[in-house]
Amino acid sequence: MTSTASNKTDIWSADSYGTKVAPFVAAMTTKIVEWLDPQPEDEILDIGCGEGVLTAKMAPHVGRMVGIDASPNMIDSFNKTFPDVDARVVDCRHLDRDASLCTASFDKVFSNAALHWILRDENTRANTIRGCYDALKPGGLLVSESGALGNVAEVHAAIIGALVHQGIPVDVARDASPWWFPSIEAMRTLVEGQGFRWVRGEVELRQTELTSGEGGGIEGWVRLFGANFLELLPTQDRKDAAVNEVVQVLEGVGRRQHDGAFTVNYVRLRFVAQKDFESK
Repeated sequence: MTSTASNKTDIWSADSYGTKVAPFVAAMTTKIVEWLDPQPEDEILDIGCGEGVLTAKMAPHVGRMVGIDASPNMIDSFNKTFPDVDARVVDCRHLDRDASLCTASFDKVFSNAALHWILRDENTRANTIRGCYDALKPGGLLVSESGALGNVAEVHAAIIGALVHQGIPVDVARDASPWWFPSIEAMRTLVEGQGFRWVRGEVELRQTELTSGEGGGIEGWVRLFGANFLELLPTQDRKDAAVNEVVQVLEGVGRRQHDGAFTVNYVRLRFVAQKDFESK
């Protein structure tokens, strides 16, 4: 469920992402999989498949499953763990450049916890959605769950504040964000602008319990998902100081009183959109 621009360092690790920091991403998918409604004859393209846990889980139950992700690290892990599933390194911002995928051959294009990374670049935002459109057969469905407006807002704000305290101008800190968390109206406008018919959509607040082991928790979350922010700081000591500040600030916000678990306020945007039956 990742995106890495081809000209940037690949920050992703299947172990850090899928085991230490965010195993809940692939696990908390009951509702979006219900919306996808995979059928035995379906050919499905998974955009931002990450290390492939969810992709591989669905693959035996459909006619064809292809997973794509911009992270070579994640796809390498995917191919080693699930060698029987088709997984490829593709920059999803430029899906149209892969002639083997944009041939109107898929019944469904699916994306879980990835579009908020992929759509961060405003210059390629529409192009990404158009690539999904071109990959689908007439009448095919685009089914997605990603971060909505307000997603992880407390963490987002704490990271920006910590960078400001390290001397980074607030506008520079804001611009370093790797995410686009749109309102449902903004997402609908984007999707409809590329020819899709909006079928359904919703936004849900989902308080999510983080892991508690070494390399996880809120510190692991910030170090992995906030890596783009931390790159603004020139030394490891300053990075560590910023992370420590974020952890301390959030302690009084996310720590549950009854059992000591740490939660983050995820806000999820789900939607289904359909390609016109008359499209070619």
